[in-house]
Amino acid sequence: MPTSTRATEGDVVLQVIEWFKQHRRLAITVVAVLAVAGASVWFVISARQRKANFAARALQEAQSAVAAGNGALAVSDLVRLTTTYGGTPAAYDGAILLGQLRLSGGQPDSAIRELRQFTESQPPARYRAAGYHLLGAALEQEGKMADAAKAYEQAADVWPYDYLQAQALLDAGRAYRAAGDSAQAVAAYQRILHDFSK
Repeated sequence: MPTSTRATEGDVVLQVIEWFKQHRRLAITVVAVLAVAGASVWFVISARQRKANFAARALQEAQSAVAAGNGALAVSDLVRLTTTYGGTPAAYDGAILLGQLRLSGGQPDSAIRELRQFTESQPPARYRAAGYHLLGAALEQEGKMADAAKAYEQAADVWPYDYLQAQALLDAGRAYRAAGDSAQAVAAYQRILHDFSK
């Protein structure tokens, strides 16, 4: 390395040292702020990860209860999961499983209330679509066919997969037909033929 380059680098280092000597308080403040900011970011990231891990464990426990045939324990675990760990993927899965358990347990009114709250909370698209689809099934169980058809259409609008969009529209058409609204039923079936012809 040429001598002039070494001299220039040495000058820069000396200037930096001199600046730090003159602005010691400012330098210490900047370093402290950066350290606190870094620690805060680390804390937030690690807290989110811990929350997601606890939620995943809670979901596994609820699924084990379902597999063991203990629906009441599973429902209790899922209610606690969705309220304690909301916003995690496990809580979204738990809300869908809770809706399924409510329907299979003959509690469509609870399913309707919880699924409406879930879909209104704007979870990611695939969870929201599954929520709308289950909401449609719950409304059908209650005999509210026109409302069920609308929920199925909302599912079709949100599902990211073509075959599930077509299935939701097929369910919407069936519900509209059961509600006596043949025009809306035909519109749902035509949408299937037009948008999902392949």
